Amino acid sequence: MKKTLVAIAALASVSAFAQVTITGNLDFAGARVGGTALGQKGTTFSTTTGTGSTSAINIAAAEDLGGGMKATAFWGLDIRTLSNDSMSVTPVMGSAATDSQTATIRGIARHEAYVQLDSGMGTIKIGAPNSIGLGVQGDSSPLGTGIGSGYGGIADNTMVNSVVQTRYSRSFRYDTPNINGITGSFIYAPGNDQSEVLVGAGLNNSPLQIPNARRANEVGFKYVNGPLTVSAAQIMQAYQYNRTGYYAVDASGTGTLLSLATRSNIFGANYKFGNTQIYIGAGTGSANTSTTSLTSVNMSRWAVKHSIGALDIIPQYTRVKTTTAAGVTTLPTVTGLKLDYNMSKTTVAYLGYENFNTGTALATTGTTSGTRSITSVGLRKSF
Repeated sequence: MKKTLVAIAALASVSAFAQVTITGNLDFAGARVGGTALGQKGTTFSTTTGTGSTSAINIAAAEDLGGGMKATAFWGLDIRTLSNDSMSVTPVMGSAATDSQTATIRGIARHEAYVQLDSGMGTIKIGAPNSIGLGVQGDSSPLGTGIGSGYGGIADNTMVNSVVQTRYSRSFRYDTPNINGITGSFIYAPGNDQSEVLVGAGLNNSPLQIPNARRANEVGFKYVNGPLTVSAAQIMQAYQYNRTGYYAVDASGTGTLLSLATRSNIFGANYKFGNTQIYIGAGTGSANTSTTSLTSVNMSRWAVKHSIGALDIIPQYTRVKTTTAAGVTTLPTVTGLKLDYNMSKTTVAYLGYENFNTGTALATTGTTSGTRSITSVGLRKSF
């Protein structure tokens, strides 16, 4: 149930009225992680491992501008990084002797955030809106990005994340008006490709540089007609002459190519009849795995959601075939099963299971070969 506050602000003799809406979701799960993959075993209670949905608090402030126009500020807070889950991160920012900095991540982090303008010409979002690809992922997956979905199972960039980005932190998104059930979308993230500058014997990593992201474009469409939903997107990321870290820097100072351009196409659809909904998904494209070659990616997904009273039964299977430039093929798969018991419209208790097979034989070292399984029991409350 939404909780709404009304904020009134006066500027000189002009009064502006904005309706502020607070919504959210909190999902905790007790999870047991096993399998043959090294470094993957253990038991935890958290808002990350084994959960069925994303925990977040969302604040939206909407104002009617008149003439069919509306402005909205949206700020999503990711509450999954709790104080006792803090970690130390050392970003790679150039010369290790002069540029390494260790930061501790804890507390609330930013989630989706943007300023939005609606009119008869469509919707514009500026900031960090969710990507078009993430929406297509959702249309083909009743598990969303939670346990069993394959979205979070990463092994050497072989799963869905190898082509789908959750969002771009500095981007522009445009969605067309809905015409006969069809909506078109476009995203542009300009990135920043400024090379590092040699200063004496070191490299200049000024903190005043524009934060880096690879330039990206996404175009897509969505069609909704009664029980049928179909969506597709093309995701394009440009080549990059600097490292993929936070700052736009080139370790050599000479503009060395460090990321190749990638292009992927993804498709998602679902159809509901009676108490059953079927889902399919597919994707083809390329993923950047080195400075000299690309890996081709072919993804497919099948899923079903069947409701029996308050119980939803959701099996899902995702397969991603990858082939390197040298012709080496792997076939990672994710098999998921989730049972949702809807205690109310906003409270769900669930059992979740995921088996992630990397498609690679178990190595004596490393953490990305073999299998990983997760069994979880969770409780989700939205408001």
